[in-house]
Amino acid sequence: MSDRDRVVEASERLADAIARRDVEAIGKLLAPGFVHRTPGGDSVDAAAFLAAIPQIPGEIEFVRLEALQVDLHGDGAFVTGIQHARVRIDGRHVDDRRAFVDWFVRVDGAWRLRAAAELPGADGA
Repeated sequence: MSDRDRVVEASERLADAIARRDVEAIGKLLAPGFVHRTPGGDSVDAAAFLAAIPQIPGEIEFVRLEALQVDLHGDGAFVTGIQHARVRIDGRHVDDRRAFVDWFVRVDGAWRLRAAAELPGADGA
C-alpha cells in the first residue's frame, strides 16, 4: 500500500470514528500536539476536540469524505476535501458539507492527524 493510500485510509477511519462518536478511536488517530481550528474561532487541542465529539447534536447517520486530495511531503501529508455529514435532528435530516484542510504526519510509522482546519461550507458560504 502506498503512503497516499495509507493517508486516505487514515482520513476515512477518522471520518468513520467521528460518525460513531468513537472518541477512543479518534484519539488514536491524532498526533502529539494536535490542534483544530475554525475560521474566526480559537484553536483547540486534542482534549477539547475529543470532548466536543459527544456534544455533536442529533443522530449522526454518516460522515463521508468527498473530493479528497493528498499531497505528500516526506513525513507529512497535506489533505484537502469536503466532509459530508448527514445528521437527524428532531426528525429532520440535515446535510452538512464543509471544506477541510488536514495535515497528517508520520509518527512511529503510522499516519496521524497533527492539524485540522474547517472552512466555510463546500460552496464557500
